[in-house]
Amino acid sequence: MIAGVALVVLAALLAAWALRGQGRGDPSETRMVVADQGLLAARQLRLRGEQIRLEADLDLLRGVFEVSAELVGCVDEADLHTRLSSALSRYWAGRTLDVLVWERGAWRNLSGQAAGTPPDLGAPVVLPEDGGDLVLDLSPAVDGQAALVLRAAHEQPSIAGLPASQRRAVAELLRGQFALSLRRVILFRSLQELARSDPLTGSWRRWYGEARLAELAEGGAVVAVCIADIDHFKKVNDSHGHAGGDRVLAAVAKALAGGVRSEDLVARMGGEEFLILLPGTPPAGAQQVAERLRQSVAALSGLPQAVTVSLGVACCRRDESAGELVARADAALYRAKQQGRDRVVCDDPLDGGGLVRLEPAKRDGGATTGIHRAQAALSGRHKPV
Repeated sequence: MIAGVALVVLAALLAAWALRGQGRGDPSETRMVVADQGLLAARQLRLRGEQIRLEADLDLLRGVFEVSAELVGCVDEADLHTRLSSALSRYWAGRTLDVLVWERGAWRNLSGQAAGTPPDLGAPVVLPEDGGDLVLDLSPAVDGQAALVLRAAHEQPSIAGLPASQRRAVAELLRGQFALSLRRVILFRSLQELARSDPLTGSWRRWYGEARLAELAEGGAVVAVCIADIDHFKKVNDSHGHAGGDRVLAAVAKALAGGVRSEDLVARMGGEEFLILLPGTPPAGAQQVAERLRQSVAALSGLPQAVTVSLGVACCRRDESAGELVARADAALYRAKQQGRDRVVCDDPLDGGGLVRLEPAKRDGGATTGIHRAQAALSGRHKPV
């Protein structure tokens, strides 16, 4: 029994000794590996290359995050164009940048006139080839279509050496960030329009009409004002109730807005009265516009009863405030009512008579009193809508 235990112990000692020898290995072999400087240099080169690639990937990711930080808080269309241009210049440069949104059957450039043909949105990202355009489809940001187009684009040094797959990945990341920013701008614009517009008629609210008029009249611009009032509107409410009156108000507002240019403005002043601003319009032109609006309202159909409007017109004179201009248009409206309604009366001679401002006036910084005088002059005439 003791002999057997001794044999087992001896066998264990021999096995441990053998394993120890294997762990130490051949000293000559170790010296050979260490002495092979070519293998060490090759491995160091591979590690260095991997480090460079990782640093480049990190730099790209850091740049995208910085782009995101730069775009946060941007809610203005013009500011968005500037920020997108700056962010994109990290990776691509080009001749011009268009940020396009499809609205009312046409492309609209957020920064003004588009510089080239509209894009073909067949893919989320179209990389530039041989001086072509970089196109990012931003349609997820809107209810229709939107796109960013960098004309005559070429890669910046930060991505010039990258394969197409990596350049496309960068473009995809930027596309996501840009779409979020565009969505933020669109939503903010919608909120502004809700605050500015009258929910019943869809026209602008009184305060916004007054503010815009103050900017134009007291900023030295050529501007005409029409005040339109629905004739015998109380009878409409008495005969057809407020629901019928609301239908008439909405229809008249739509007819007025449909008869003016995009740069003109129709604001509901209160009750059944509307203020129409016509920038850059002399007396004869303002008279023609007012007459066209009168005819459009008279031609409305499908209402509880036929309706007409009376209009008073005035064109801004030299050194005239917004409040004074509206007071003259209001006086002209009163005369139209006295003369039988459903007519246009202009407070100025059609040739201007030497008083009307026919060219923009030059103003110094202290000459404009702004919205305060306009609001003070107008606030006593109507209650806010």
